[in-house]
Amino acid sequence: MKKKHEIHLDVYKNRSELHYDNNAVVFYEGQTNEDANKRYSFIRQQLDNGFLEKLYSNITTYDFSKVSPETKILLDKLVNGITSETGRALVGLAFLQITIKSLTPSQSIRLHKGSNRRNGFSWVDGIPMRVLDNTYNTPFLREKGLLNINKDGVMMTRSLAENYPYSQLYKADMRGPFAEWISVVDALEDGSIEPLPALHYFLSLLINRSNKFEILADETCAILPKLPALSIDETTSILSNFFNQTQYSARAFEVVIHSLMQALCSEHIVELDLVPLSQMRSANKKHGNVGDIELRDGKIIVESWDAKYGKPYLYEELSELKDKLEFNPGVQTAGFIVDSNLMLKKEVVERQKEYSILTGVSIQLMEFIDWVKFETEDLSKKQQSKVASEWLKAVVETFSRKRIDIAPLDEPCEEWLNDLKEILLSLAK
Repeated sequence: MKKKHEIHLDVYKNRSELHYDNNAVVFYEGQTNEDANKRYSFIRQQLDNGFLEKLYSNITTYDFSKVSPETKILLDKLVNGITSETGRALVGLAFLQITIKSLTPSQSIRLHKGSNRRNGFSWVDGIPMRVLDNTYNTPFLREKGLLNINKDGVMMTRSLAENYPYSQLYKADMRGPFAEWISVVDALEDGSIEPLPALHYFLSLLINRSNKFEILADETCAILPKLPALSIDETTSILSNFFNQTQYSARAFEVVIHSLMQALCSEHIVELDLVPLSQMRSANKKHGNVGDIELRDGKIIVESWDAKYGKPYLYEELSELKDKLEFNPGVQTAGFIVDSNLMLKKEVVERQKEYSILTGVSIQLMEFIDWVKFETEDLSKKQQSKVASEWLKAVVETFSRKRIDIAPLDEPCEEWLNDLKEILLSLAK
């Protein structure tokens, strides 16, 4: 039995009722009504006319004294909730919701779905936030370098697309600063946050965060020319220590491997085309990839490597690779790179040999150190030294987001870059 004043959501066949603080708000399901359609059209018109760009251009002219201390603290916590793994989608969604409230205060930002189609879920008073995000919000945040989010939009996160109004009772598996995000939603809905001043302040936070990152990136890159000449073995050891000690080692490992290929290509040691680094959550099968690092001749994948950090036993991975190779007959070399302690058990070796014969592909299983030697051992000492320098440079510039054409990292890189900066400073002494 629920308590008399306990917040709760009653779900009926054609509506949901949110009860809190002795209030009840009813959200009816169905095709969007005329008022919602008008609000949606107005929002799109304003965004088409450059509302966000004008906001960005004039940000230095705004007086943030209009923003309450409580709002500042809440938005600060929300933005500071971003980590290398979580928080970006919620922050991006909050930016969209505050934008919507700034343009149309009467529009509920709890209702993220709206449609005039007879089939499919919709709220009568809802608007299609996913369309607004994909068309305006995410492109703006990415173009200005304010938030490194998936190019397809924050609403691509399935947990944000459940058919329930956004409230404290939203039960999807949310990672990141959920409490801060939903507090922003509640405050915007009850009027305790004034939307437009809050949007100015929120934008300023993201800009400052971005400016700080640019300073960090420039400072880290500036250390590179001060380093002593390093051998390929020394660089391998340095980068191995880095990805083993930093946060989210699996992604760092992947970047380090891709960066060596960047160096080999830039030195024209490898003449094939290096495929840009995939986004962290891109499924290989969905995107037609064979591995994390691919070299192509035109559209044909010739060489492919999959980074497997902390996964030394590769029996099942070999089966998955065989399936991918069936759809990519041009592959000549494909393999897995593990960080260390490769487990070459009898069944793994037998499957490796069997699939190599079956597919006609040279399938390789290597530890990181051995893979580096495999790619560089035929080079002269001078070439190896040059590749080592370019490799380290590629790693730093990738995490500095200075190579977004070939290595478009969408996750925040500040933690990785701080660790790299510390390592480089110790080498430059």
